[in-house]
Amino acid sequence: MYIKFNSILVILTAIVVVACTGIPVSQDFEQGFDYSGLKTLAWQPDNGEWGLRNNELVDRRIRSAIVNTLTANQFTPGGPNESDFLTSYNLVVEQRVSSSNLSGGVSMGRSSRGRTGSISMSTGSQIRTYDRGTLIIDVTDVASNKHVWRGISSQALPDLSDPQRLTTRINETVEAILKQFPPI
Repeated sequence: MYIKFNSILVILTAIVVVACTGIPVSQDFEQGFDYSGLKTLAWQPDNGEWGLRNNELVDRRIRSAIVNTLTANQFTPGGPNESDFLTSYNLVVEQRVSSSNLSGGVSMGRSSRGRTGSISMSTGSQIRTYDRGTLIIDVTDVASNKHVWRGISSQALPDLSDPQRLTTRINETVEAILKQFPPI
């Protein structure tokens, strides 16, 4: 009995850890486009339609994360007249409401009568609001002036009032998105 309970506890813990650490990402791209010619990057000229206007600190962190990740992936930064592709990003933050009518928990303990364990479930409405952020990174081919790739991550935003934690979260999200670029 003790071995079964420990096995179940290990499996539940593994599921929770895996569910909490993944950064959800997706991509869309121009099929048939030859991405092997893209070597040098530059920023899309700012026409007021992309980027983050109301927070220069976060804007710099995102731009730095994008350039650093692409550079680490063998792309070379260059000027707009000498680049193969242009990159841009957009960040959308929306307030969301979630509700749940079910909650549960797992407990284990020890008493004078031996080891005990329990699983509990309860019903009752739980309503919470949270911020959901969507980071979109775009790539445009300079030669054809065609949008050829988009990477997206959308996730609940934790309280990131610590600048170092915020920078780490931005870097992790940008790396997860750009891991898909160029598409295989």
